[in-house]
Amino acid sequence: MPTDREGLLIIRAYVEEQSASPLRAHIRLTTDVSAGFERTVTLAEAAAVGTLVQAWLRELLADP
Repeated sequence: MPTDREGLLIIRAYVEEQSASPLRAHIRLTTDVSAGFERTVTLAEAAAVGTLVQAWLRELLADP
């Protein structure tokens, strides 16, 4: 099945036990695999991770 567009999003999540906000999510993403990773983000809130993933999916689905 051929694809017109390909993106890649990698989330590395871990817990920093001693922190007031223990979640850490290191995210690397691109909406153009041939260009390599376009952004790298580190977040500390689960809701922010979800928001970023949803925005990335909308960007991938948007007309080029």
